[in-house]
Amino acid sequence: MIMMLPFLTAVISAWFTWRGHRGTAMVWWGITAAIYVAWCFYHMTSSLNISL
Repeated sequence: MIMMLPFLTAVISAWFTWRGHRGTAMVWWGITAAIYVAWCFYHMTSSLNISL
């Protein structure tokens, strides 16, 4: 479920854009960008556990 969160927030941002609420859409896009940054930071700093 957590992996769907950026896609959900991007869809919400697009919906507000289509409705003409530019400021609200930018806020949701900022939330989406923050989620992507946190997600990338987590995956770049965590150990990679591969069992071969």
